[in-house]
Amino acid sequence: MTIKIALLAGAAAAFMTAAPALAQETTPAPAAAPAAAASSQQSLSLNPGSSVSGPDGELGKLEGVQNNAEGKQELTVRGADGQLRAVPLSGIRQEGTGVVVAYTKAEFDAAAPIAGAPAAPAADPAAAPAPTAEPAAEPTDPATTEPATPAPDSATPAPTEPQ
Repeated sequence: MTIKIALLAGAAAAFMTAAPALAQETTPAPAAAPAAAASSQQSLSLNPGSSVSGPDGELGKLEGVQNNAEGKQELTVRGADGQLRAVPLSGIRQEGTGVVVAYTKAEFDAAAPIAGAPAAPAADPAAAPAPTAEPAAEPTDPATTEPATPAPDSATPAPTEPQ
């Protein structure tokens, strides 16, 4: 009799530990759900200065990300006119080093600039070519100036004497 009780107690313990696993429902997920889950887990590389494009062309350069009044995140993009505007994240995807959103150029141009945004940064002065003084820009006195000797033209070969 003790053997029967031990076997029944063991079987009862096995059923009780397996009960939570058996109680779970297994419903097949719709076909669109895996694609939606994959897109929501998409990894994006949002680097300031990268190109932001819409379906009809480039909107501008990415400056950063901010939260709007509703608490939703949006991109801050500086357009060709130098104004900083907000772009919603709808339809965002990575294409190469740039980012593409479902926001058209017309919508971007019609959007109000972000109030209090700093102006577009000036070009790096070290990257700009240094101004050169042109001889024509300097005042000349024809009586005191000597005729300039023309610089040798690199396109024509220098004359060589036969040896």
